Amino acid sequence: MKNNERKLPAYPLFVKDPNFSLWTTAEELNSVNVTSWYGAEKKIYGFIKTRGETYCFLGNAADFKNCGVKKAEQLYTGVTAFTTDYEFKAGNARLKVSFVSPLLPDDLNLLSMPVCYMNYEVTGDDNAEISLFVNRRIAYNDISENSDKRVKGGVMPLKSFEAAFIGLKRQLPLSNAHDVIGADWGWWYLSGESAYILDESDLSAYLSADFIDFSNSGDEKYIGSVNRSKSGIIMLGFDEGVSIDYFGEYLKGLYLSDNNITDALRFVYTESADIDRKLSVFDEDLRKKAKEYEADYLNVLYASLRQSIAAHKLVKGRNGEVLFLSKECGSNGCIATVDVSYPSVPLYLLYNPELVKGMMRPILKFARMPIWKYDFAPHDCGIYPFCTGQVYALKGNGGRYRGNYAGNSYVETSYPVYLLPPEFDAYDFDRQMPVEECANMLIMFAALDKFGGEKSFFLKNADLCKKWVEYLVKDGLKPDTQLCTDDFAGHLRNNLNLAIKAVVGIACYAELNGNEKYMQIAKDYADKISAFMLEFDHSPLTWDSGEETFSLKYNFVFDKILGFGLFKQSLLEREVDYCLTKIKKFGIPLDSRKEYTKSDWLMWLSRLTDDKDKRNKIIAAVDRFLKESPVRVPFSDWFDTVSGEAINTGYYNFAARSVQGGCFVDLIKIKS
Repeated sequence: MKNNERKLPAYPLFVKDPNFSLWTTAEELNSVNVTSWYGAEKKIYGFIKTRGETYCFLGNAADFKNCGVKKAEQLYTGVTAFTTDYEFKAGNARLKVSFVSPLLPDDLNLLSMPVCYMNYEVTGDDNAEISLFVNRRIAYNDISENSDKRVKGGVMPLKSFEAAFIGLKRQLPLSNAHDVIGADWGWWYLSGESAYILDESDLSAYLSADFIDFSNSGDEKYIGSVNRSKSGIIMLGFDEGVSIDYFGEYLKGLYLSDNNITDALRFVYTESADIDRKLSVFDEDLRKKAKEYEADYLNVLYASLRQSIAAHKLVKGRNGEVLFLSKECGSNGCIATVDVSYPSVPLYLLYNPELVKGMMRPILKFARMPIWKYDFAPHDCGIYPFCTGQVYALKGNGGRYRGNYAGNSYVETSYPVYLLPPEFDAYDFDRQMPVEECANMLIMFAALDKFGGEKSFFLKNADLCKKWVEYLVKDGLKPDTQLCTDDFAGHLRNNLNLAIKAVVGIACYAELNGNEKYMQIAKDYADKISAFMLEFDHSPLTWDSGEETFSLKYNFVFDKILGFGLFKQSLLEREVDYCLTKIKKFGIPLDSRKEYTKSDWLMWLSRLTDDKDKRNKIIAAVDRFLKESPVRVPFSDWFDTVSGEAINTGYYNFAARSVQGGCFVDLIKIKS
């Protein structure tokens, strides 16, 4: 019996980081070609040869109809925490494949090891042959017809297996900084029992006539791996060489800072069974954690986990400190964005708080640099992969001292902003998020203390935190016109949800510092907000808008999680009740201005209620979006609640973003 019901809008196949992120966007694995997270076609094909016939199970089978290749019949699709699983019928043979992305959040070596793999098992034919072929375009971006796309590669023996490799002839590390783009540098490795480098005619000959004496003379290159065992693995690895410019230090990924790519391939080839066991243990534990919820929630968690982790690059700083650098995928490409880290932290608080510190360290470093002369927290640290200083709100071209370091579009910035002198007027205050980012940082510090069990990280940065809490005391209760994390909605004055976040941020500082003065301020502010809200049957959007307006007050959540009790549970329940009167097919609108919503904030709303039925209604709407949205991109967090359409930013949808780590919010609870 077939079990191919849709579970996700796009399925992760091999995902590790923003430049190693390969997906399929259809239910049938062999009906479309593999793409990057941002939609660029990266042709990867999988075949099974059985009893004289060749069947395609991965990639668009129609591409090889002239070679006599048949389309394997897909029988099953499944998703777990770290795998996407399929079963096929190919003649009399059955093929099971599992695409594995080892991203254990509590094992930093495994998380950063740049190798994914495909497990397979064949039954019904002892002589079947399994193969994968990867086209040259995996090695570059198709953004310019004039760019040099020539590749080179080869094959190397690694004792019990072989690896074929491919990369651009022109290796220009860190040669781009943009959002919807991958690396134009580095080397890809495809490894199995036998490996090959070949051209398009060689591939056709192999598929149609078993010819495997490849000439490799054409330009349309492939690397291939062929396995003849009934079960085994085929690995895909990527060695970027240089991954990140961290304030002038060129850093490799954490694993490759102490090892090389062949170490990684050898380790996975010999230890994949043990890796599978570790991943299975994690998956079983996650199932148990989610057991008290409807099945919808587990599917949301599965959609979120690999995506959130793989939207980061894990590296080590000069002193060995962990740096976990997000890319703001599908929205502007910024690196280490505070209001992208903040919504994602539930996942990392649950499994490895050190990764939250790794998100915060770049911001703390930049906030101490001379160019950052402000008494509020920065928004970001650059454009991925350049962690070289905030670019959001950089002033553009024009004037004697304005070059193109900011450019017409900040997403193209790669200039070392941190080198600009303090007397340089670098930023447009109107485009900052001062209350948002100050509160985000303080809340993350307090959450780390509760879930990580030590205050030393805060104490080392208490001077910055003192500036930020003072900013919240001064401007947080009734914020002046400014952006918040939902910047796509525009500037807002007297934002009530932002005021709630400011109050929670003040309480976080008070708790960390043992300061009763600030805790009393937080309580006084919270009482004023509560009294205002109780003047209506629900809270308005702003202090000065009427009851015809509303918004999701997701910023209550850390008051509840951290146990401050600034706001009564009855008030939170009243908010959830009202929001549920506004629910559409795919969720509750973010506020009364538009029909769109954010999935992370919907999940945070579900955490506010103690009523399982209310919570499950909200979660079910997010799961419905995953299963029915017409837009087939990796789990978008910004979409229309009526149509399910992901919102297009002008060049791509919000997709594959790290913020989906916030979907784990219902699982994080302070141990009593």
